[in-house]
Amino acid sequence: MLSKGNFLNLYVYGFDVPEAYAIEKDGHMYYAFYAPSPSDQAHRGQGDASHWSGEVELRGLANKTYHVTDYVHQRDLGSVHGPTAKLQVDFSDNLLLDAAPKP
Repeated sequence: MLSKGNFLNLYVYGFDVPEAYAIEKDGHMYYAFYAPSPSDQAHRGQGDASHWSGEVELRGLANKTYHVTDYVHQRDLGSVHGPTAKLQVDFSDNLLLDAAPKP
């Protein structure tokens, strides 16, 4: 239940693209990224509506290594190191990630 986690105000709506949110719960960092809407895509001169291909920034990590998983599609996205990590992604609509600290 992510609703019982600690919401972290790490991203600014309307400034950070794609739109992003972060929640810390039980030592894990959970991220939700949302592809820009069709009107935002047109305004920015980008192609496909509701699609994002590029880099996302995982903020709020501790200075250690994390294993990142797309927990909706059960995809392993590899490892990153905090406190801020960048990850190349390609998704439609949304991307929900679990960054679990490595032992």
